[in-house]
Amino acid sequence: MQWGFQRKLCHIHRVAFLTGTALAAGAVSPAAFAQADTAVAPEEEIIVSALRRDTNLQDTPIAISVATGVTLERSGTTSFTELTRTAPSLRIVDSGPGNRRVLIRGIQSSGEPTVGVYYDEVPVSGSVSTTSDSAGTTPDFRLFDVERAEVLRGPQGTLFGSGSMGGTMRIIFQKPDATGIDAAVSASMSSVKGGNPGMSVDSMVNLPIVTDKLAIRLVGNFNQFAGYVDNSHYGYRNINDGHSYGGRALLRWEPIEDLTIDLAAFYEKVATDSPRWIQEVGELYVTNGRSESGNYDTNRIYSGTLKYDFGPVSMTAMTAWFDRDRTAVGDVSDTFNGRDTAAGCQRYLLLNARACTPTELSSYLTATREIQTSSLWQPQTVKNWVSELRFNSTTDGPFQWTVGAFHEKRDTVVRSTLLLADPQTGWLLDPNDPYNIRYDRTINDYLRQTAVFAEISYKLFDQLTLTAGTRYYNFKKTVGGRIDVGQIHYSSRVTPYTEVTSKEDGFIYKFNVSWEAKDGLMLYAQAAQGFRPGGVNQVIGLPAELAGYSSDSLWNYELGAKTTLAPGVYFNLAGYRIDWNDMQVSARTAGTGSVFGLISNVGSARIWGAEAELSVRITPELSFNGNLGFTDARLAEDQVSTIVVASGRKGDRLVAVPRWTAGASLEYLKSVGDTIDLLSRIDFAHVGNSYSTLSETDIYRRESPAYQMVNFRIGLQGADNEWNAALFVNNVFDVLAINSIGSSSNTGGLTTVYSTPPRTIGLSLGRRF
Repeated sequence: MQWGFQRKLCHIHRVAFLTGTALAAGAVSPAAFAQADTAVAPEEEIIVSALRRDTNLQDTPIAISVATGVTLERSGTTSFTELTRTAPSLRIVDSGPGNRRVLIRGIQSSGEPTVGVYYDEVPVSGSVSTTSDSAGTTPDFRLFDVERAEVLRGPQGTLFGSGSMGGTMRIIFQKPDATGIDAAVSASMSSVKGGNPGMSVDSMVNLPIVTDKLAIRLVGNFNQFAGYVDNSHYGYRNINDGHSYGGRALLRWEPIEDLTIDLAAFYEKVATDSPRWIQEVGELYVTNGRSESGNYDTNRIYSGTLKYDFGPVSMTAMTAWFDRDRTAVGDVSDTFNGRDTAAGCQRYLLLNARACTPTELSSYLTATREIQTSSLWQPQTVKNWVSELRFNSTTDGPFQWTVGAFHEKRDTVVRSTLLLADPQTGWLLDPNDPYNIRYDRTINDYLRQTAVFAEISYKLFDQLTLTAGTRYYNFKKTVGGRIDVGQIHYSSRVTPYTEVTSKEDGFIYKFNVSWEAKDGLMLYAQAAQGFRPGGVNQVIGLPAELAGYSSDSLWNYELGAKTTLAPGVYFNLAGYRIDWNDMQVSARTAGTGSVFGLISNVGSARIWGAEAELSVRITPELSFNGNLGFTDARLAEDQVSTIVVASGRKGDRLVAVPRWTAGASLEYLKSVGDTIDLLSRIDFAHVGNSYSTLSETDIYRRESPAYQMVNFRIGLQGADNEWNAALFVNNVFDVLAINSIGSSSNTGGLTTVYSTPPRTIGLSLGRRF
């Protein structure tokens, strides 16, 4: 039996699909089976474009981790959340599909994203929601038919702009090939411990339209995701099952040798009840929620990219439209626990010393008890138009350069309603019926951003290279809102539309020195700055002078080494210190008057860290890859100013940042016949403990304990990877691996937990045509 909310929501949406991701389901299908490669040896050259021009991975003087399409396939990676196994200092705070926060090197706080996420040339954006926190809702497109994934660690602000103050994650998909027809299909079936079955199907077809000139590549996916969270209040099982589906269409036209035009359309739809469960229930993967929590998300990208090679100079022009429609649903029934009393009536009706009259009390109790089965129903849209034009050198000379311009126009509309649910089933009532709404607020958030950037490098003495970069940014953010239905428990009343605007501009910089000491040894030093835009708080009643908050920025000071110790043996190191100032934090106003919650600039942090990566071809059949990250991220001063007070104090660890992370894989590939190979692989991940809030005295602080996880797969594949079949076990030892944990007044102080699925066993099959 499945959670009845899904059927009700489908009726509300007029949609018959309930979707999820294979990661949450534990269903793993090959991420890049559409590639013909049958092996990628560590000694083979990997080309990256992290500097906005093509360079060899080991010759690129920044901290960067790369997972090739073949690596993604063999590890069963289908979501960017799983890249944490391949990149040190990368952390995903995963609260389910559509509710993911990407962190690199411990840079984490409320507000705009601290890590830029790109699909090909296109940056994607989360929704600001009601808390101005777009960082926590990063969109996720399925990883199938991927060329490579790049994780750039440390600020990338000069070349990638705002939102890349901690780093940048880039997913580069395979492009259409006009030389021949190609097709692939991959399917998986899985069973999660204590849950129901899951499955996924991915497919790709590549069709030349004009030989050597024009081709189209179509990719599609469908996933049924295996639920494993039960609801004890209603007796429902596996409530977080669902479906997802999507795909992309890519068109490449090369009318002449030096001109390439790429057009793309991406689509991904997911709908699923939330995988959150409640720790105080006393059983793993069980919630006692009285109303619905879930995510219903549709993402679309339409992009065009033009590249022209003038000879010594290459031009890239990109424009893209990102369109997101999302409804976030969160059970807030426990917020109102214990308020249905005479004392609650006196407090929330603001009667001071006077007690409620019998009439007042009766009305108050009725209104309060009905919202003890309710959810925040928050439909929201994001419309983001981004464009970039850049030029870069293409010669082999000592002087290399990149210059460009960027523009962004992002419009977000969020409606937040307190919606009643049926107390007998937990199904939400019709949000289109005003009678079912007990609070109604609308927020408009408009961001306009323009930037120009330049980076130059000069190579001295064939060994020493000096690099300098800068970016000028100018942004304006306008936030407006109104309340159409007030709610006494939120201290809100009907309020007309108001609007506030903030503006800011400035420069950021980057300096890098790299030294090729000898063949197979590069040393580099870098000082790089990162930033993200400020904004405007949409808090009803907040004084105008407190509405705006400015951008925050940081400097990253880094030393690194990239080494080739022997053929097929690579060892890279990086050590860094980050000084983060004017942090955007969630705070409350200081003083003795009315108290407001808001985002403000207060305090600073200092982060020390180190990263190591090792890749070894042990034998022709056996290879090892490993990484280790250490991050000591702490506040450098109290989060207190004359305007606001936040909970953090000097020395507190930053939220959701483990000190130690590690990942490793051991892969064995051996021929067992003329046309058959045996492939086996073990993946290991360690994540240290972290905390949900800064202060040790915070009553809502929760610890996310350390865990170690092992995945295993074994299978056979045909010559040239024409077919494959594999058995896999994810979370082999069935450990409790918590991705996100927290508590708040919205949960009545209960602890909400999001975790990796229990042990999952499955079979994947693939065929290439």
